[in-house]
Amino acid sequence: MLVLLVCDVIGGFLALATGADSWDEAWGFNTRSTVPLPVGVAQLVLAWLAARNVRPPVGLIAAVVLSVFCLISVLAGLFDGDLINNIESDGLISWRVVWATVLLAVTVVVGLLAAVRARHLHR
Repeated sequence: MLVLLVCDVIGGFLALATGADSWDEAWGFNTRSTVPLPVGVAQLVLAWLAARNVRPPVGLIAAVVLSVFCLISVLAGLFDGDLINNIESDGLISWRVVWATVLLAVTVVVGLLAAVRARHLHR
């Protein structure tokens, strides 16, 4: 999850560097290049709770919520139009398309790990 959060921060800086987002948009809820920073922090907290063995029901709930959160994030990343618009305007091989693919791949990995953790805690 830390890798995903770092990727989100890097995505914001890339958006700033290319002019895709302003400082107000780069990590806020209007960003087009990464997830909003509050969402990334919430995911980090959920991952921390899922990894802890203090209270299994809390960890199980956190792991399930994180897994669902990642699924929603991947679906939004694929179908919100920004990725398709980037492909149409920049081509299939551009920094924005490549970076979006990296973010989606890392999000899928985090979601799958959260689902595995939820299954483990459910037993």
